[in-house]
Order: sequence, then C-alpha cells, then structure tokens
Amino acid sequence: MMMRCFIALEVPEDLQDALGRVQAKLRAAGADVKWTAPRSIHLTVKFLGDMPGDDVPAVCDAMNAVAAQALPFELGISGLGTFPQDAPPRVLWAGIHGDIEPLNALVAGLEKEIADAVGIAPEVRPYHPHVTVGRVRSSRGGDRLDRLMKDEMSKEDLGTFSADELVLFMSELTREGPMHTPMARARFGGEALTTDT
Repeated sequence: MMMRCFIALEVPEDLQDALGRVQAKLRAAGADVKWTAPRSIHLTVKFLGDMPGDDVPAVCDAMNAVAAQALPFELGISGLGTFPQDAPPRVLWAGIHGDIEPLNALVAGLEKEIADAVGIAPEVRPYHPHVTVGRVRSSRGGDRLDRLMKDEMSKEDLGTFSADELVLFMSELTREGPMHTPMARARFGGEALTTDT
C-alpha cells in the first residue's frame, strides 16, 4: 500500500493559534487563498511523498538514528513571505528563526539517512525553514494581500518553541483539506522511537 508521508517538527498549539489570528487578518484582503487549518500547521523537515507502507520501519530507523545525535533547540516564528519569490506567489508562509544551524544539521542528516535507508533522493534545493499558512489559487485580491503582508504583521514575532522530536506523518487528502496523522516519533538525544498507531 502506498502512503503519502513527511517528517516534521510539531508547532505547539499556542503558536498554531497565533498563526490562525494572522490568517484572520490576511483574510480581510479577500484573496483567493486556501488557508492551512491552524491545527495542521507544522515545520516540514523532509517530504517523503508517496512511498510503500513496507518502507515505514526503515524510515523510522533513519529518524531514530538522526534524532539520537540531536539535542533540543529553540525556534521562533516571525515574518511573512511567499514562494516563489520571482513569480506570482503560490505559497504563503511564516518564517522560522532561532537555532537554524542545528535545524540545518538535522535536515542534512535526515536527507542522507533516508536516501541510504529507502532510496528517496536528497532534496537538491536549499532548505528554507518555514510554515505554510496558505496556498494561492488565483491572482484575485493579490495586491491587497501583498499590502497586508507588508504591513505590521510582517514584523510580528509570534513566539518560540522547543524542537525536541521528529514526527512521521501520513497525509491524506480529504474534501475538507489534508489530514495529517502522526505515525511515529523519535525523541532527540537517543530515546527510543514510539509509534502513534
């Protein structure tokens, strides 16, 4: 059975709620955006895509190997931006700051371990840590949205959180939007991996 999966750091509920309030302000632009449900907001560190369910144990082993070498670190959420930067925007994001060096080391370790474990090719694009707050469906209201994003909210610091475990999620597309189900967790510092299913 094929499963659509990714590995992420969870964003705590208080920051998800803060991001939801930012989304509410941006909605005033009336732009054609599919907003990410606040409880689905996370920091992706490795997108795995569609993979066989039989590969999950090997992915978990890779996660555990990387997490065992990591120590908890602090990240913050602030600022707004869009992807791509040189074309009409498709993704609206909030930026990540703080202990970026250990985050980058975590991503690099995962890229190598996952490639060795199940043959998923490492990402060639530079890692740009962010959380997705919405996806643009058309250009309607784009100018108003751009002005709002460049307003005070673009400088707003929403708070910090401690990154201390990797979470393997399965993603299923539903009529209400993507549903992300945690499947396994690997705590930093060598604690045993736990499964959610």
